[in-house]
Amino acid sequence: MVPELAVNAIKIKCGFPAAKMTGNYECAYALGIFSYQLNEAEKETIDNMIQYKNELSEKLKMYEAPNDKMKRLKEILLDYEPGEIVDSQTDELYHWGYRDKIIT
Repeated sequence: MVPELAVNAIKIKCGFPAAKMTGNYECAYALGIFSYQLNEAEKETIDNMIQYKNELSEKLKMYEAPNDKMKRLKEILLDYEPGEIVDSQTDELYHWGYRDKIIT
């Protein structure tokens, strides 16, 4: 998969009220953004997407989004159930999200 597709998909989906997150790549990108937003240290790798999403979920529920797109990203991430498969592109997208910091 081309990582840019997952990034672009998330940016587009944040503009639509009925859009859903559809894969671990999108989830990894969103987790990177929210890791930054929640002042979490950037992880070297994501070994277990399910566990990491669960770790962030409680903090994420309390997070006040600074704009409508971030609010929507929070909603679709909390609604998504990640799979167990992680690979180098998952890590790449997580770090990409951490560097992007926010969806505007």
